[in-house]
Amino acid sequence: MSVTNAYHYKMINKIPCFLHLLSEGSERTQIQVLKVLVNMSANPATTRHFLKAQVPSLLSFFDNCINSDILLRALVFAANLKKNANNEDGIMTEDEYSEDSVFSMLCRDSAAFAQKLASLLHHPDTDVKEHAVRILTQ
Repeated sequence: MSVTNAYHYKMINKIPCFLHLLSEGSERTQIQVLKVLVNMSANPATTRHFLKAQVPSLLSFFDNCINSDILLRALVFAANLKKNANNEDGIMTEDEYSEDSVFSMLCRDSAAFAQKLASLLHHPDTDVKEHAVRILTQ
């Protein structure tokens, strides 16, 4: 259902559930959830819903010690959202986003996120480095 944009509207109300599974699930679950989140985050129509979601632990996924499969997917997820947020007129109205929202981490108070990304520039995986640069330069 997440591979094509045609069904994303049916899954939008489940975004908090997916993010909860991402925070609480095993590594295997996290990888599967991130596959769905990456596909959905590529669709600009879902961006506002993701940015409103509250995920206090999301920042912990951008660490050098995280499984590379999880880290890379988390980076693609964040890059998709940041790209869509930057391209969307009116999506950056800060008043509608809470302090622990995905928007706050990516766009409003992104110093901690930028610091995490900067540390990933020394990661041994080239793909991880490239995605970190992609996000930092958006």
